[in-house]
Amino acid sequence: MSLFSFFTFDDKTDMKIKIAANLSFLACFGAAGWIASLMNFGAEKLGLKALDFGLILTVNETAVIFGFIISFLLSYISESRLLGILIAMAGTGILLSAFAESENPIFGALYSMFGSSISSFAVNLAIFAFILSLSIEYFEKTRDSLVKHSTESSATSLIMSKISAYCLLGTAAGYMVVTIIGFIPMNIALADGSSADISYYVLYPLIGLPLIVIGIMSSKKAAAAKALKENVELIIRGKFFNFYILTFCTAAVNIIMIYFGAFFLVDKFKLSLGLIGLIFLLHSGLIFFLKGKATEIMKNKGEDLTMKIRYIVTLVFFAVLLLCEAPFIDENSFMKYVLLAILALYGLTTLFDNSIKSFISYFASPNEQRSNMMIYTKLIQIAKIIIPLAAGLLSLTLGFYGVFGLGVILAGVCLFISYKIYAAYQDTDEGKPLEEG
Repeated sequence: MSLFSFFTFDDKTDMKIKIAANLSFLACFGAAGWIASLMNFGAEKLGLKALDFGLILTVNETAVIFGFIISFLLSYISESRLLGILIAMAGTGILLSAFAESENPIFGALYSMFGSSISSFAVNLAIFAFILSLSIEYFEKTRDSLVKHSTESSATSLIMSKISAYCLLGTAAGYMVVTIIGFIPMNIALADGSSADISYYVLYPLIGLPLIVIGIMSSKKAAAAKALKENVELIIRGKFFNFYILTFCTAAVNIIMIYFGAFFLVDKFKLSLGLIGLIFLLHSGLIFFLKGKATEIMKNKGEDLTMKIRYIVTLVFFAVLLLCEAPFIDENSFMKYVLLAILALYGLTTLFDNSIKSFISYFASPNEQRSNMMIYTKLIQIAKIIIPLAAGLLSLTLGFYGVFGLGVILAGVCLFISYKIYAAYQDTDEGKPLEEG
């Protein structure tokens, strides 16, 4: 099967689905480009610290709290039209980020609320991040709603897979744009003889404007569609306690390693925007091309072994990060290239996170599995809200030792729980799933 077959729809596919796939590309393109540039933009351009960065990441994820509003919106706006509006909103959040260095009188009350502990530039960026996150969060829910009731049940999984391919391609394209812009010198001479870097004034319009224009055009051409209301029963069982802990801690570990790891590289080693973009591009590429191989390894070696190896490797990576924070490692040390490799290769370990979801099938009835996949998603969202700010607060007193030390503790908990889950599986009746209740 050709790689390009994942991006083609047959002639019978509803045009609304094709438009949703194209808009999904744009959504991921914008989100990836924004997040890949955030570390350099925050540390180099705005002079932000780890606490500022943690606040931005936390606010960026709080949009999930307001996800229930989507049902209300769909009562008045068709999914097709709302998808375009949300993409335009996302582009607006990205475009406004270029002006985060200017204090806005409208946000004066927020500046006063945080005082000197949080930079006013961080407040600006957090607000724009919220707009972007809110748009992307609603977009995903609206798109899934559209797909589910616009296609036959037998074709839904195939359509979602094709849209997922568009998302992966959009993510890679966003990282690619950041990498290219990052390696192009964009300094202009000022009247006083100094120079200014205008990379971000080029990057954010380049990413945000296509989303605004295409989003508005798509919304105007959209056809009406029915809203989908789905009621899912949540089933929380004590026997899944270890699963809940592992899910939350794994999400937390990923946040600290990927985002704070990259921020650390910029803060201490002054890595350029191009190199940070390249890290995310390699990270994305490894996940895309080796996803099938990782699934094969999990099937052959078992989820328990792959989980243990994943967390042991993560602990080693955190140990290297802690070492690099030491004063005897200076800005020009070769260790920055070691960290570059580690952050790029970390994507390989996240491929095995699917073992958490697949391993629960040994314990759960079909109804419990469906419910716990929802809980799995919510726990990841909670981690994305809590952990960035918590890590930022730790950095106030302990620096990056506190941030990566938290990562070590969480990875250690994951390793411990992975042994307990496997032991629990051995205690089941001949390896069969436990009955519900």
